Amino acid sequence: MKMETEITVLVKTDYKSLKKDLESKGFELKEEYELNDNYMISNDLDLSKLSKLEILGKCVLVRDIVNIKKVLLYKYKKFADNGDILEQGKVECPIDDIDKAINFMKAINYKELFHIYDKCIVFANKETEITVQLVNDKYVFIEMEASPEYVDRKYESVEELKNDLNRYKLPIDNTNYFVKKAELMLDEVLK
Repeated sequence: MKMETEITVLVKTDYKSLKKDLESKGFELKEEYELNDNYMISNDLDLSKLSKLEILGKCVLVRDIVNIKKVLLYKYKKFADNGDILEQGKVECPIDDIDKAINFMKAINYKELFHIYDKCIVFANKETEITVQLVNDKYVFIEMEASPEYVDRKYESVEELKNDLNRYKLPIDNTNYFVKKAELMLDEVLK
């Protein structure tokens, strides 16, 4: 399992305003890509007896990184009592066909729980890389990872990621650095 360190925050403005703010701080657009995630869960589970995080912990994703790769994906996350992510990792299995993978999952008694469409836009300046995520045409997030691709830097901790992001004084919700996109979508499904 590949372990990761990252933060994700909710942006409190629209993408156009955020992009302008980032550009004024020296950030340049480096890459854009799209993710389509189908969250699959076993029909054998009684979701009413599980917490939202337990439900998400039992999901398998059928992920299409459009025109890049397709995978079955399992995400592992260990949470603190307050919901912060203490540890996370993922395991991927390459696939060739999304529809066949979904049909396979259904054949082994899984069902589609929800879908996330995520347009990812990577920005970087000389010191910092962030990924803006436009999720299901409803939410704007910023994600930062410990091992960025476009800057020569490695972050040693979540605190270092938070401090670097906060120095730009972007319009973010800095009360939660571990926003769970999937939990927001799950809330919509469970209503």
